Parts: sequence; C-alpha cells; structure tokens
Amino acid sequence: MGEEISKVDKQHPVVLRMEGLFPADLAGYERHRTRKGGDLGHVDETRSGLNRRLIGEEDWAQRALAEIAEMRVENFAKELEGLQKRRRKAELSKRIVEGPKDPWRGTRHGPLREVIITAHQDWFAAFDQDNINDLFGESREERFEQAAVDWLRNSFGEDVIHARADLDETTYHIHAIVMPRSRTKDGRMMLQPSKHSLIKDYEKAQDSVGEWFAELGLKRGERRKQALREAVQQHRKEQAEGSKADEAPANLPEQVEHVSPREWREQKERQLADREGQVGKRETQAVTVLKVATAVAEGDPKVLAEMAQPDGKSAAARLFGKAFAALRGEARKAARKEARAEVQAQFEEIKAADDAIVEAAAALPEAARKKIVEARQALAARITTLKRSIKKWARPGQKNGPEV
Repeated sequence: MGEEISKVDKQHPVVLRMEGLFPADLAGYERHRTRKGGDLGHVDETRSGLNRRLIGEEDWAQRALAEIAEMRVENFAKELEGLQKRRRKAELSKRIVEGPKDPWRGTRHGPLREVIITAHQDWFAAFDQDNINDLFGESREERFEQAAVDWLRNSFGEDVIHARADLDETTYHIHAIVMPRSRTKDGRMMLQPSKHSLIKDYEKAQDSVGEWFAELGLKRGERRKQALREAVQQHRKEQAEGSKADEAPANLPEQVEHVSPREWREQKERQLADREGQVGKRETQAVTVLKVATAVAEGDPKVLAEMAQPDGKSAAARLFGKAFAALRGEARKAARKEARAEVQAQFEEIKAADDAIVEAAAALPEAARKKIVEARQALAARITTLKRSIKKWARPGQKNGPEV
C-alpha cells in the first residue's frame, strides 16, 4: 500500500504563485488573515484557531507600513539636502510643494509580493508508511511547512516579513509577503522587486521550488511558458520557410491562469473594501505632508514640536533638520542682503546731501562758510563710521564692501 501511494505522490506538483501587492493592500490582507473580512464562505471557522504564523510578529503589517513611511520622509530629506547643496533653488521649492514620494518606481503590479505555496489536497491526505518521518509522527503538513519556510528564507532572506499557514480551508497552504528593500547609489531606500532573481524570472522560481520540494516526492509544475515560447518560435520558423503568415502558431499550450474563482472573488472584495480607506488615508497623508513641508519652508517650530517622539526628539526635526537649517540660513542671508541694501541707499542720500551743502556754501560769505565747515567735520566723521560698517557687512571672502 505504501509503495502505491509513493508512486501517486510523484505525480503531484508543488504549486507556487506570486502576486504583486501595493502597501495599501496590506489592510485587506490582514482582515482576511484574521478572518474579519473578505470572502469567508470557503473557511471552516471551527478550524481557524489552527492557523499559525510562521514568520514575523503579530503586528508585522503595521511595522512594514511604518518602515515604508519612514523611507518616504528620509528620501525626501535627502533630496532637499542634495538640492540645497547644489543650489537648485527652483527645484528645491518645487520639491517642497510636491512632498515625499513613494519609495518605488511606477508599476502596475506593486512593489510587494504575496507568495502562495501548496500542493494537491490528496498529497496532504496520503500517509506513506514507507516514510520514516511519518512513522515518528511528523505530518505531511509539518514537513511541507518546514520546507516552505526554509525555501522562503533561503530565497528572499530578511525581505520575507511575514508567512502564515492556513489550515481552515479546503487545502493546506502557506502565504508569505516579501518586501524587497534596496538602497540606491545616492543613498535612498527603495522597494525593488527585481533585486530578487526569483521574482524577476518566474520560470526560475518554479525551477527553484521544484528542486527544493523534490525530497518530499513533489515535482515542478508544468513548463507552460516555456512551451508557449517554443510554439511561437516554431511558428516564426515556419513563416520564414514560406508558411501562411496569417496562421496562428500550431500546438499552443493552453494558457492557464492559476487563480481559482474563490480567490478571484476574495481579491476583488479586498480591493473594493480598501478603496474607500485608501482615499481617506491619502487625504490624511497629503495634509500631513503639506503641514510638514510648510513648517520646513517657513521655519515654524510649533508644527515640528507637535510631531515629537516619546524621547523628546521630533521625527520631522530629525529627518528635515539639515534641510530646515539650510533654508533658515538662506532666509538669514536674504535678510542681511536686504538690510545692507537699505543702509547703502541711506548712505548715498546722506552723501548727496553733504555734497549739496558744500556746493551751496561756496556762494555764502566767508563767515558763514567757516560755520558750515565746522559743522561738516562732525558729519564727515559719522559718514566715515557708516562707510566702515557697510564694508563689514560684505559677504565672507569679498575683498571690498559695497561701492561707496
């Protein structure tokens, strides 16, 4: 009997699926994980207590969202600091208005990946008497689970932020979330799925998981994409040899989308449920970004103090500190320049008045001219003092002060 089951086992493939996610999708994912939302018609609630976390803390989703929010703000601070160093004032003003950006490149799939690993329910139900592990009481689910956790960690390392085993549905399966962190050359933190070769190349991922689970008697899934490529290549070859150009490639493999109707309904329900929450979240985020950006631009310490952490340090002040200091320095320079220009104008007026007095005195009698000369001695001393003060206000490194 055991030998017959072993032969059947070898016919079952290990199933691997990957689906892109945006950070905003995590709320719906968590509602379904905790069985508080989503399509629960296929769930046996009497067994939901058997579901278990395999990787990550209970608040893994909140931690991930907080980390992504910190990436946004830190990247924003680095951009402002870089623009300030390069004296790109116009770009600096524009970026302050735009606010922090998402730490990933535009993608229709999303920067995160949900990974699902399972096998046919018949494989889990079978009990191989020839397998010594089963004789020691270790179930197939436990052996599959350990292999899945090891494969996830070996393939994605610390970027696997969550994994769980669901035992309350028709077939035992494992869900995992991969958050692919990467740092760019200019020091910004980004989410970059392509950093992992198994995300970048789906066929390579199928090869990897097939090899990993071979020791459990499972095999790789069908190579549908490879068969499709070979059929297309054959069609092109036939066209080059003179076949009809409007004929479709022969023997195309059936294109199968590995999503059951239940999973499709669940996904759509999560998306609809999240849509309203996403709009509200984005509005709140926009208000916060505008508030912080305005505080940085205007140097308002009250707003920064409102965001103070328990340790007394302001997260905004810490992340925007350098940019804020640079902007404040520019404001001081502008004020000094304006004051210097005003004093220079007043000095020119005084000097012009003194010249007029000298010109008028030339037409006066000798006695009157002597009195004016005595009065001008005190005025000349004040003009000289004012001239020296203006020169001191010259920028560092400028050899001469304003033209006087």
